[in-house]
Parts: sequence; C-alpha cells; structure tokens
Amino acid sequence: MPKVDESSIVAGLHAVEALLRSSPGKINHLVLLHGGQNKRLHELQKLADEQHIRVHQLPKQKLDYWYPGAHQGILAFCNTRSFDDWPKVKAALLAAKAEGYSPLIVVPAAMEDPRNLGACIRSAVGFGADAVLTHNKGGAGLTPSVAKTAAGALESIAISQVGDIEKELKSLRQEGFAIMGLEAEAEVDMHKADFGGPLILVVGGEDRGIPPHVRRCCTRWVRIPMAQGAHSFNASVALSLLLYEANRHNGFSRLGQDRPKFFQAP
Repeated sequence: MPKVDESSIVAGLHAVEALLRSSPGKINHLVLLHGGQNKRLHELQKLADEQHIRVHQLPKQKLDYWYPGAHQGILAFCNTRSFDDWPKVKAALLAAKAEGYSPLIVVPAAMEDPRNLGACIRSAVGFGADAVLTHNKGGAGLTPSVAKTAAGALESIAISQVGDIEKELKSLRQEGFAIMGLEAEAEVDMHKADFGGPLILVVGGEDRGIPPHVRRCCTRWVRIPMAQGAHSFNASVALSLLLYEANRHNGFSRLGQDRPKFFQAP
C-alpha cells in the first residue's frame, strides 16, 4: 500500500469541521473511523453528505497508516486547489455559446491515476480547452501528485467536479453540445470525424474505460488509428491526440484567439 503525501491530509475533528464549513471544495474525500462512537463523527459525515463529498468508513489501522499522528477518527484528503463552481462555469459556457463561441470541454471519465489526470489537464490547457469536468465518485482529486504532473496547468483552466456526471452531460447535450467518446472499436477514425461546434471530449480511465452511465451520453464515437497488434494508448496520450485533431480540424484557431476564461484567476 503506497504512502499518502501527508501535505494533502487534514486530521482531527476541529480542523476537518473548519474545512468543511469554510472550504469544502478543497476536500476530495473523507475517511472516518469505522464504528466510531463519537457523535461528532456522525455530524461531520452528515455535513459532508450535504456538500456531496465522498465519505469512506475504514478500520483504525488504515487511518493510522495514512496519518500516524492524532487523527481523532477522521481524515480529510484535500485537493491542492478548490474545484470551480460548476453551475457558474456552466452558465458562463452557455453565455459564451449564445454569443457564437464554441466551447470545448474535456471529461476524463473514471480516471483514478493522479498522474494521468494531471497529464490530461496539462494537455487540455495546452490545446486550448475551456473546462475540465470530472465526477466525484471513483476519480482522482486535485492532489499534490496531480498538481505536480500538471506542471502549473491547474491554475489555467476551469476544473469542476459534479456528483451526477450523467445528468450534467445530458443537460449539455440538450444545450447543443456534441459529446464525443474515444473508443477502440468505433467505426470512425478521428481524422475523419466532425469536430465542429460546441464539443465535449470524453476519455476513459486506465482500466475501466468510459463507464456505462457516461457512454449513454455520447453522441459520436471515434477511434485512434493504431499499428496492427498495438493494444491501446495511455489515457492522457489518447486525449492529447484527440485534442490535437480537434484543433487541426478547426485550423488551430483556438490556440491563437483571445478566448474567454471560465474560471476565477488566482
């Protein structure tokens, strides 16, 4: 079991409660002592549930392993920056779309490896995407490992996390966004695909690929041509290729234009 970077952990009842009340967006998930009898643990779990923050109940030896100091039965695993408020980001994206702009959103679906997520965010910034939308169940948070791999990109793009990714994607689809999923078995090679208009690019996680509830939202499917006998590309590499192709089809105009920003600059 790998050690966790303790700089990403807040421990103890008072500290975690303060974080839940002041900066819940910084919390990726909570770990509570399984079977803990302290009623404040239950109160904090309820508060986390209201904030749509994942909560896991685990035995004491797991908490001791991750945090050898006094933790009082609760650990908050934190992001290096808060997620951007999705309703605000979405409203800004739709407003820009109404003015004739074609937003480009990246969805790394079920991506558990923080290095892959960090590399995806870095590629999204490098190829002019407007936002990254993630699911708060089963995916990596904005941890120090993600920040290190992203190499400064976390502060250069809107990054939001939602509890019901299927609902949000279907809502965007109704607003006129095409949702393009990357699938090895797709019939259309990406260089022949239509990348026009408001677009969402979806890539799957390392092991599970694109989960079924996200697959149901996709309106287009493309594949990356590969040498015979090759199995697959790393998820972040695949996204980079797809983003490059999206830019090529649009004359790389995204890279030169003064695009709107959909996040609060630090």
